[in-house]
Amino acid sequence: MPPNPDSSLTTPGAAKKALRSRYQALPAVLSGRLAQHLRSFEPYRRAQCVFVSPSPLLKQLRINLLLDGKALLMPAPSLHDGFYLLSPYTINFGRLAQAVSPKGMLQHGRKLATARLADLQVSLLVAEALAVDRRGTMLGDGKGFFDLAAAILAATGALAANVTVVAAAGDVAQNLPIEPWDVQADQRLDETGLTPCRPADKPGRWSIHWEQLPPVRIRRITPLWQIREQADR
Repeated sequence: MPPNPDSSLTTPGAAKKALRSRYQALPAVLSGRLAQHLRSFEPYRRAQCVFVSPSPLLKQLRINLLLDGKALLMPAPSLHDGFYLLSPYTINFGRLAQAVSPKGMLQHGRKLATARLADLQVSLLVAEALAVDRRGTMLGDGKGFFDLAAAILAATGALAANVTVVAAAGDVAQNLPIEPWDVQADQRLDETGLTPCRPADKPGRWSIHWEQLPPVRIRRITPLWQIREQADR
């Protein structure tokens, strides 16, 4: 769909109300177009391990990654168990679509110990967003799981030095509000292709903001309490 800049999207609540219905109405065929655009993206071609959020919109991308011989990293539901790794050429072709679903990864993927995340060197992160502004600020689901997942991967040494962030978004917005822990996209992906963003090079882009995490949430997310426990030793 063509970009639809909207300067009125100045708060997360207003933006979500305006954009959610348009995002949910995106046709299923768009999944294939997005995946195909990424196949010609140089960071995708170079990548050996790619993190992709479990959005239905990114399902074909997750399938393509395995077909293209790349390892697929997915977050566990609510990040409770951390991350699951699906390896290429290990899943029957007829089961790929099911394997890359949130339920399927539990069966076909391998749950990674927090201590093993540093072995990954993830060089590409792809997530869905309701909207992205020209600085790369993303409007997500409001739960912050992608930002937290990226921060955990950074804290455990799982990210490559040249990591690239791609946001698959339904709309372009102007000057979305940003918090210190928000991960900004380097590229915006839609059905027309990839558009570079200009993320701010700010300290803490990949930091875990412990002061924002209630103790109960830390306890529920295995990598978080393990990182915290290691830091406290």
